[in-house]
Amino acid sequence: LRRGGSSNAFSRSSHRADEHDDEEALRWAALERLPTRDRARTAVLDHFPGRDDGVRAVDVGRLAPGERAALLRRVASVADDHGRFLARFKERVDRVGIELPTIEVRYENLCVEAEAYVGSRGLPTILHTYANVLEGMANSLHITPNRKQKISVLHNVSGTIKPHRMTLLLGPPGAGKTTLLLALAGTLPSSLEMSGKITYNGHTMDEFVPRRSAAYVSQNDLHIGELTVRETVNFSAKCQGSGHRFDLLMELSRREKEANIKPDPEIDVYLKAAATGEQKAEVVTNHILKILGLDMCADTIVGNNMLRGISGGQKKRVTTAEMLVTPGRALFMDEISTGLDSSTTFQIVNSIRQTIHILGGTAVISLLQPAPETYELFDDIILLSDGQVVYNGPREHVLGFFESVGFKCPERKGVADFLQEISGNVL
Repeated sequence: LRRGGSSNAFSRSSHRADEHDDEEALRWAALERLPTRDRARTAVLDHFPGRDDGVRAVDVGRLAPGERAALLRRVASVADDHGRFLARFKERVDRVGIELPTIEVRYENLCVEAEAYVGSRGLPTILHTYANVLEGMANSLHITPNRKQKISVLHNVSGTIKPHRMTLLLGPPGAGKTTLLLALAGTLPSSLEMSGKITYNGHTMDEFVPRRSAAYVSQNDLHIGELTVRETVNFSAKCQGSGHRFDLLMELSRREKEANIKPDPEIDVYLKAAATGEQKAEVVTNHILKILGLDMCADTIVGNNMLRGISGGQKKRVTTAEMLVTPGRALFMDEISTGLDSSTTFQIVNSIRQTIHILGGTAVISLLQPAPETYELFDDIILLSDGQVVYNGPREHVLGFFESVGFKCPERKGVADFLQEISGNVL
């Protein structure tokens, strides 16, 4: 009798599973008959929280507040493993033959100059401050000559930054690393004079808007102290938009319908939630916060000199998060490891590396003293000294290059530390 009861239980369980599969198949069949735009907004969800109707098709752009919160929890679990999530997404894109856009950045004969007072006049005193203001007004009226001298920050540098590769920018303080990153990102201040040529895929910067294609992460943490970490990153995501994700989703849905391909349900619901509806910025925000280890302090205010908030290292990660939520395919990151321990720096750089290698992004990251395990994550090295490029090439060849010119790295010394030391003595 016991065996018979057990057999009936297994039979009922198998029957319910078959009914579930049939119901899901019917939902997907109905979804395939929708127009492309409606199909890009509709996801098939299994046992949606708070409802007992099993498998159902929902419009992710028209969810009630409770359903939207449940959807955010669902998609957060989908992207829990960053590397696995990216691999599954890339596999889905490759199946229909979509090539993700890539950016190759080239700079040729790049020179940057600044005008500044030298000697004792350059000291920041109250008298000099007032004198500089008055002299600046007189110079603009052509009453007195300009006494500032031109100082070369970058001198005739050239190179190529390729997609699918991580580039590490090294050099001592004052070598011109920040200026180079600002120039490549198209955010160089107007007070600096630039000459030379910078191209993205062969197009000069006057042919497009660089800030829509590139993101610059500053080494200065400037935030609104009264906002929480989540609100700060979410505000950045809403301001900079996610329109490219919807265009990609539309093309992906169209090709999958033509090829009669059923997409991965979990990846499908994440992409649709991140591209449509009121929650799209929150989906991307939650994902980035988890990658950077900020999910534990997401509801804590950022703080400032008058408000107690998160730590300095967490503020540095918030600055990085503000740029990672952008649709930019080229990342230029300046001293993102300041205030972070080596383990956290490794985790962040490794997550960026997975994104760059799998999705074909472009990244240049400036680090002052990277640990050996973090240094090994990079593919290429750019070494600056006194505004000139000393080395630009693969990481594996950098030691051989310097040995050929008489600089040999000691056996027990880190390669990054060795490069930092000799960069001040090469020129």
